[in-house]
Amino acid sequence: MQIDPKALRAAFSQFMTGVTVVTARSPGGDLIGFTANSFTSVSLDPPLLLVCPGRHLSSFDAFARAEHFAVSVLAEGQEHVSNLFAKSGTDRFAQADYDLDPNGAALISGRAAGFSCQTFQRVPAGDHMLLIGQITGFDKQPLPPLGYCPDGYFSLSKERQADAASASRKETIASVILRQGQNLLLDANGHLPSTQVGETAGARSALRGFLDGLGIEAHLGPVYSIYDETAGLRRKVLLGRVSEKAPTAPLQPHPISKTASLRQPTDALNVMLARFAAEHQSQSFGLYIGDAQQGEIHLLDKD
Repeated sequence: MQIDPKALRAAFSQFMTGVTVVTARSPGGDLIGFTANSFTSVSLDPPLLLVCPGRHLSSFDAFARAEHFAVSVLAEGQEHVSNLFAKSGTDRFAQADYDLDPNGAALISGRAAGFSCQTFQRVPAGDHMLLIGQITGFDKQPLPPLGYCPDGYFSLSKERQADAASASRKETIASVILRQGQNLLLDANGHLPSTQVGETAGARSALRGFLDGLGIEAHLGPVYSIYDETAGLRRKVLLGRVSEKAPTAPLQPHPISKTASLRQPTDALNVMLARFAAEHQSQSFGLYIGDAQQGEIHLLDKD
């Protein structure tokens, strides 16, 4: 059987994970690091964990020779840290806050948990290496961890908080701010794509089914707004995106810079779109929780 690597990667990504940053020192003493969701606890006695650096990493040889390394489990709100250490060709550590563990490896500040390790075993495995570390020290903070799934980052505690805030509401409308490049994709009336959420379905799965029915392949990201429009109606809005060359009909593209002139069915949606247009300029987004008149915005960092 011929295995399609791209399809296999997509199948692997169906497994929801946390997000970590793995760090060490190069033979010359420089700090090195990369973002990884291939992190696994292995043993309690002795205390072991496993990460899998890929051979495509510029720092692969250094990790293959490192005698010590550290793993930081990122917390909600640290999407920007994950994105930073996933990039190449940039001085990651100049843009990140961190502490040094006793072995000189970096542990990201604001982490949900951190592990200092001595290399226990190295196992070559195809285009990756199984790097098993014996834990020499660890810490845990009372912070919710950052999650990752095929639709991008997610923050379970914030979404649960938002759901709990209006759990008694019987009817929910799910909408999506769906981007394609610098455009928003709106329906024929210039409104956000929206669908009613059934009693047994979540807003994310309802939107997924709705968009699939339109023939639109979209990546749904974090929740952007959740609020009570009326005493009996809740609105939940997600961020989403469509790849540049993907077909979008029957949805129509509208420049994000002009969305303020597009009237939505409610004033609350108009205010929300104006907020999105402003936040799009800085690429710093927030989760709104409240009602149609007032609420709180919780920073989501980079989208």
